Amino acid sequence: MTSPARVCHLSTVHNPRDNRVFRKECVSLAHAGVDVWFIGAQQGDEIVDGVHVVGVGEATGRLDRLTRRQFRAWQALDRISPDTVHVHDPELIPMVLAWRHLRGRAAVYDAHEDLIGQIEGKEYLADWVKPVARLAARGVISAADRFFDGIVASTPTVLSVYHNRNRAVVRNYPLLTDYPSSTDAVKRDGQAVYAGMLSAGRQVDRMFEMIAQVPESHLTVAGEPDPEVRHFFEDLRPEQRVEWLGRIPGEEVPRVLAQSRVGIAFFKPLKNYQEALPTKLFEYMAAGIPFISTDLPFLVNLFDGKDCGIFVDTSQGAEAAAEALRSLLADPDRCAKMGANGRRAIEEEFSFEAEFPNLLAVEGAAVRREGAVLAEG
Repeated sequence: MTSPARVCHLSTVHNPRDNRVFRKECVSLAHAGVDVWFIGAQQGDEIVDGVHVVGVGEATGRLDRLTRRQFRAWQALDRISPDTVHVHDPELIPMVLAWRHLRGRAAVYDAHEDLIGQIEGKEYLADWVKPVARLAARGVISAADRFFDGIVASTPTVLSVYHNRNRAVVRNYPLLTDYPSSTDAVKRDGQAVYAGMLSAGRQVDRMFEMIAQVPESHLTVAGEPDPEVRHFFEDLRPEQRVEWLGRIPGEEVPRVLAQSRVGIAFFKPLKNYQEALPTKLFEYMAAGIPFISTDLPFLVNLFDGKDCGIFVDTSQGAEAAAEALRSLLADPDRCAKMGANGRRAIEEEFSFEAEFPNLLAVEGAAVRREGAVLAEG
């Protein structure tokens, strides 16, 4: 006799409606008939798009996140009693490892990024802290790899450090359902857009330099800045021609992109970015707008022949990026053609819908309860 398994995704760090964690993975699982729950940093419980949401409250600081939030997450897991816990925060791995052992359930770790390589890009960390942070990171991901029942990773490069028998890549591509092929959005003349995390590694300084060099342009930014770049967004002046929206809900991102002419994505040549798949590039393509990106070799090769964006050198300054923006804004027909090329590539190759079977496979193989099936078909 079979019975449906209960799967619970867990994050006390990410936004409760994070695109990858909630909107892509949890909601897609629910729509596939899975009994899916989500424990997150919000107040109260609710059901959203078929997902049972349990709130443990937002942490007041790092210490609170590592203590009281984890205790509340443990209590919530006991209340929900899932067959599989899908963890999205590396700091939760030790707690979930203990819960898994004591309760006899399964656990999956979702590796969003190269955790060890990411530490190098954290400029607000003191030099003496980084070796300690790398050692701790190596320890927790090794524990998940060895003792968890499955690993999901956002890129092949991230997955390459894991050896778990039940592992797969689930790329963070856009959901096609979020980006209709036709939209009523009116383009705003001269508007470039950036949507995503804001950090020194993502060259916020180059964005501002580029806009300053192209008087006919203005920049709309959606995202929350890391401490080292927050000063760029404090007391913005009209002559800078930068509009900062702060963090916006994931469902609002397609509208903001559709109103824009060009998407922006710059990166320092850090290890963590060398073979990353920047979600924002694919979102620009899904919205039908061309992009301007740093010419990291991996990205140049990935998009070779697709003619959906322009790659430039941003290592020494923003001059090449400014020239690319100037040329695109002056040629609406070229923008439209490149945008259409990008949209077609998303439909044919780069959608989350195409990645979803990999998530289902890992979740299904992780379930340890006898007679349990991921979803009744």
